[in-house]
Amino acid sequence: MSNAEKEKEMAQAEEAAVETSMDEACVEALADDTDLTDEVVKLTQEKDALFQRLLASEADMQNLRRRTEIDLANAHKFALEKFVKELLPCIDALEFEINALEKQENLSEELVKFKEGSELTYRMLLNAVEKFGVKQVRPMGEMLNPEFHQAITMIPNTGKPSNEIVDVVQTGYTLNDRLVRAAQVVVAQ
Repeated sequence: MSNAEKEKEMAQAEEAAVETSMDEACVEALADDTDLTDEVVKLTQEKDALFQRLLASEADMQNLRRRTEIDLANAHKFALEKFVKELLPCIDALEFEINALEKQENLSEELVKFKEGSELTYRMLLNAVEKFGVKQVRPMGEMLNPEFHQAITMIPNTGKPSNEIVDVVQTGYTLNDRLVRAAQVVVAQ
């Protein structure tokens, strides 16, 4: 074999070796690209999951903030409820006293003055509690509403429609439109 042929064979062998190494490099590069692609997909999914958790956390915080604001507003609005409940027996006592004095005939001058003083005290006390959102529930002539009235007895044959309130035994009260005590009533049957 001549030198030219040997050189030609070597050149061909080198070309084959270069092609083989290029093919291996391409395969290796493609494998690296596949690994990188898998890594990118994995990281993208992880980012999306973290973003969803962030959104859920923000929504939870907004809900918590809103509930806290509502609870705080209700606490301010109804802070007087216990005080009002303790004050109601005093108002009731004045009301019963005035009603008892009105039923009596021939009151002495002293009792008339006492009744006037009791009525004035009663009105002043009602005006004071009304300034803080307390309202009386006096449903005389209305239809029974179980949310605000408690029927303690029924009277048959009154000539009034069924469930109409005939008499109020004890006045009810609300605080900022929330029932503190239901009115005790007598209803028509």
